[in-house]
Formats: sequence, C-alpha cells, structure tokens
Amino acid sequence: MPNNKKVIPFPQSGFWTFYDWVDGDGSNPIEDWVKDLSPEARDKMNSLLKHDRKTRLVKDWLSFRHKMTKTKKLANEGICELGFTADKREHRLLVKFDGKLQVVIICGCYHKGDQWTPRGALNTTLERARALSQGKARRHERKIEEDF
Repeated sequence: MPNNKKVIPFPQSGFWTFYDWVDGDGSNPIEDWVKDLSPEARDKMNSLLKHDRKTRLVKDWLSFRHKMTKTKKLANEGICELGFTADKREHRLLVKFDGKLQVVIICGCYHKGDQWTPRGALNTTLERARALSQGKARRHERKIEEDF
C-alpha cells in the first residue's frame, strides 16, 4: 500500500540548524535573495539544506565547497562556501559555523571564475560576519521545507 508508509522521524537534536543573517533593523537580506531566485533554484537550495542538515560531517554535505582561504580576513572569520547549480548559474551561500550544529547564512550570491555577483559580496560577507560577532546583527532560523 503506497499510501500507508511508516515515517520514522530523526531525533531533532541531531540535525544541523540553518539561520539567516538579519540586520539590526530586522531586515533579512538572505530571505530577500532567496525570494528573487527562480522556483528551480529555491527548490534546489531547499533540497540541499534538507540533506545537509541531516548529515553529521560537513565534508559529506552535498553543498559544501570549501573554507574561504583566498582572503585572509574571511578565513579568520571562519567563512565557508556552500553552493549549488540551478538555471545554468553557480549559486553560493557564504556561511559561518556558529555554535554546535549551527550555521548562519551570511550572504547569498553568484560565482563564476573570479567574479562574484553582486559585486562586493565578499566585503559584504566580512562586514556582516563582524556585525554578528559584535552583536550588531542577529540570526533568524531558516525554515527548511520537508515536503514540496
């Protein structure tokens, strides 16, 4: 019976939690960026986060690219790059690991070669990471759709 599947939930405490970076005034540029994505890109991002939140080791995440080491300031802030491809475009989430099993999405952008869009995305990421560390910004838990 295909409609009678037993669902075995994971214990919630073992999941990673993803947060959006939120400015001190309450604006959420991550949610704004996600809203501007195509339905294909939003679904792809949600699917990857859904997988990654259940995967204990970051190196096994489908979205994990690398720690940002080319820019020493970003490396010092612990910024890492997550990514996915949709609409023939390389989408990137620049994130910071913040506590046990917690990830803050600092910036959403696009990447091709050495070009980042929007221009200045790396500087924006650095400023936002510092604002978060200094308590001038906060984080808001990202809802990850389980079924769509």
